[in-house]
Amino acid sequence: MKQFLLFLLLSFLAACGSNESDTAATPEQNWFDTDTLIVWNCDAVTESRSRIFIPQDSITSAQAIVNGINKTWPEVVLLLKMISADTAVVTLDQPQWLENKAGSTGAEQYLTFVAMNLLEVKGINYVRYDLPEGSHAGASTWSRNDFLDWKTNTRGGN
Repeated sequence: MKQFLLFLLLSFLAACGSNESDTAATPEQNWFDTDTLIVWNCDAVTESRSRIFIPQDSITSAQAIVNGINKTWPEVVLLLKMISADTAVVTLDQPQWLENKAGSTGAEQYLTFVAMNLLEVKGINYVRYDLPEGSHAGASTWSRNDFLDWKTNTRGGN
């Protein structure tokens, strides 16, 4: 009888352990599970943009967009200083990069790319650049109104 109870106990314990593989299955990856996100690619010279990702729901993480920008432009690090009401306030770890390396076209391209993508975050209506004044860029605030006349190509998808 003791052997039978021991057998039942061991069988029960083994059965409980076998469920671990069922619950440890990798969950389906959703777009909002990532910490890196970009919605638009753009060309500031031709004032055109292409949607490269169409989110299934509202984007709620400004940091995910900042991470995507930093992976796209590894030469400089964009920093999200704060979100104040409906404004994302950003700066650069090396703001002189816009002056010394990017040039006027590169600076415009970068600032456009940043604003266009951050404006996709739910609740953000403005992007304020907290930058020292320079010949190619400085402190400024951008909104969706800055892109109303841009050509838009939708080719993206998930």
